[in-house]
Amino acid sequence: MSDPTALPRIERSLSAATLDPAWLCAYNDCIGLSSESRDVLAPLTLQIAAAPLHLSILADARFPFRALGMVHMRQTVTQTEAIPATACLDLLAYCTEARWEKRGMSFCLVTEARCDGQLVWQGRTKALAPSKSPGQPQVAATRRIDEVDPTQADTLLCERTLHVPESCGRRYAAIAGDLNPIHQHALLARLFGFRRAIVHGTWTLARALAAAELPRSAPFSLEARFRRPVSLPSDVIVRAWAGNGERRHTAEVSSPDGATTYLNVELTESAVVS
Repeated sequence: MSDPTALPRIERSLSAATLDPAWLCAYNDCIGLSSESRDVLAPLTLQIAAAPLHLSILADARFPFRALGMVHMRQTVTQTEAIPATACLDLLAYCTEARWEKRGMSFCLVTEARCDGQLVWQGRTKALAPSKSPGQPQVAATRRIDEVDPTQADTLLCERTLHVPESCGRRYAAIAGDLNPIHQHALLARLFGFRRAIVHGTWTLARALAAAELPRSAPFSLEARFRRPVSLPSDVIVRAWAGNGERRHTAEVSSPDGATTYLNVELTESAVVS
């Protein structure tokens, strides 16, 4: 493709899909979801369940970027209601919004789930395909999530230290269907410029939400920015705060000494899919 910004809408769909109970149990165990929360789907469950659709899009001959080496930049989720673990859903995934960034080309991978024809869940993944930009990067005019910090008025909801074992990348990769070598072993990760293997960003986000027991109800929307990968093994700190009105929450994952922030999250309950 001569102009990668002219990204065609490549889509994949799956009708009347239900989640395999054994797979769902393995996923919930891996992200540390409490037994009391398992009657409904965790916020990132459908993002991972739709991985075969995503991989099919990336493998399409019309898709202009190499999947290997892509960087997960941001993740948003908007959900209109609690989704039962046994729900029958119609899934749709498609790519859109390619644009030049400072370090390469970004694009969005959108995933939607409908129940009885109604949109109940939407995930938007912003990924970066590293390359040399031909011109000046586009600068978003919107507020950056990494510039949003808890204020003194916010109430600390959670502060937990989590150990992320060396095996976490392989365990989650087997569940998510993402066998990228950077998640498998330090020796393989070094071939791609990492000193150690790193865990998936979607695991870090899902584990942080489970640790903080967020969201507490639906509808909700969340936006996460992946700032640094978590190396394996590691200890991390998960902190979450409630803002004014207790419907807006912020969370972060950082190193124990606070020197490195891996993830920032904003979550608002009572949000509606537009």
